[in-house]
Amino acid sequence: MTQQRKKRRGPIIDLLLIGLIIALTSIILVIILSNDDFKFQKTSANDSNLSTESSAFPGIRIVTDVSNDKRTPFAINYPQTESKSFNEEVTQYVQSSKEHYLKSMKEHKNNKDNSGELNISFETYPYNEDYYSFILTKSLYLGGANHEVTTKTYFFNNKTGTIIDMKTLLQNDENNLATLAAHVRSELQQNPKLKDQLFEEELIAATEPIWANFDRFAIFEDSLVIYFDEYEIATGAVGAPLVKLSLSLINPLLASEFQIAMEEMKPPVTNGQDNSNDPNIKRIALTFDDGPHPKVTEQILNLLDKYQAKATFFMLGSRVQYYPDIAKDVLARGHEVGNHSWNHPVLTKLSIEQVSKEYTSTAGAITQAIGQGPTVFRPPYGATNETVNGQIPVPVVLWSIDTMDWKHRNAQQLLPYVQNNLHNNAIVLMHDIHQSTADGLEAVLTYLQEQGYEFVTVSEIMKYRK
Repeated sequence: MTQQRKKRRGPIIDLLLIGLIIALTSIILVIILSNDDFKFQKTSANDSNLSTESSAFPGIRIVTDVSNDKRTPFAINYPQTESKSFNEEVTQYVQSSKEHYLKSMKEHKNNKDNSGELNISFETYPYNEDYYSFILTKSLYLGGANHEVTTKTYFFNNKTGTIIDMKTLLQNDENNLATLAAHVRSELQQNPKLKDQLFEEELIAATEPIWANFDRFAIFEDSLVIYFDEYEIATGAVGAPLVKLSLSLINPLLASEFQIAMEEMKPPVTNGQDNSNDPNIKRIALTFDDGPHPKVTEQILNLLDKYQAKATFFMLGSRVQYYPDIAKDVLARGHEVGNHSWNHPVLTKLSIEQVSKEYTSTAGAITQAIGQGPTVFRPPYGATNETVNGQIPVPVVLWSIDTMDWKHRNAQQLLPYVQNNLHNNAIVLMHDIHQSTADGLEAVLTYLQEQGYEFVTVSEIMKYRK
């Protein structure tokens, strides 16, 4: 009897167990399917179309990622190159932006206005043969007033597959960064379109000479462009501000591979003949452009003292304002101070008023620093004409020996350039912003002294030249 009862209970228990399993399975499916995390995970993983196509630029492809889900719309375009490391960095930025957007949409799902949208687009600008600037603009909308526009840039060497940062561009020199920061701040403050629109405190903070402040930049045509985000330093009425600086303006700050060609703008001063009244006396004028520099200029001054040599320093007003004590030290040690413009532009491309301002503003800074005005003037790149010279009240002086130190940045090459072009009453062009020039100068001084040359200033040597 007991065995029969146990057999009769079996089917009932089985039915109960099956029903329980079905019920639990249904509950689990309902929970999963109603879970927002699942929905948004599905959106990011499956509900988008990813495609890649070629572009008009060699080695550059365009990746497109578009959402098919009306609840979380996005449209993203970004560049892809032959460089794995570059592609990984750009992809990481895009994925991070998309994940932030999807997460924010989930968090705002209960708001009355739960609409949102993400768009990332990019522009490509080639520079020279090997470089590209990519400017990615991200527009993020999360409903209501939650709208922001931000910029991400990459300056890319397509030949080596490396990303060039601002440190590399400015020779990893914090003094160059300080000069660039001053230019950027000045351009923003003097822009009439930004009048009464700037947030002064935010502007000062965003243009402090800190490397991270200048990591959004591009180079195209003949300009360096610095980008700022919408509302970062100005009201929304002006959108996302940017500053465009001519490469000729900041040429001394740049690493040699990014400097514009200077030699084509450098007319020689003489044919190298000896114009001395006394052929038995050898004279030479050493000149240094683009300073003062807080480290290199002082090293050069110490070397000149060691060899009892006098020289002429053609200074930029934009640097004198930062280092007036060094300018004063140059004069105190018996050297001549010349004017080299304020911002180092190509003067022949400026208006008469702009040329005059370049001279007078620098003359004012020099006078304030050393107590007297400059005695000579040298146009940047040697680019001058009668119109430019007409705005300059002091002698305009070029050079007859170009050491090319701005280009080779090699201490060992400084002396050979002088030796190969040496002549009496020569004016030698060098720059006191390059460490390599300071490192190679002693060999030049030793050689010239052994050859019997007397070191004089530009003003002193001019009377011996025709």
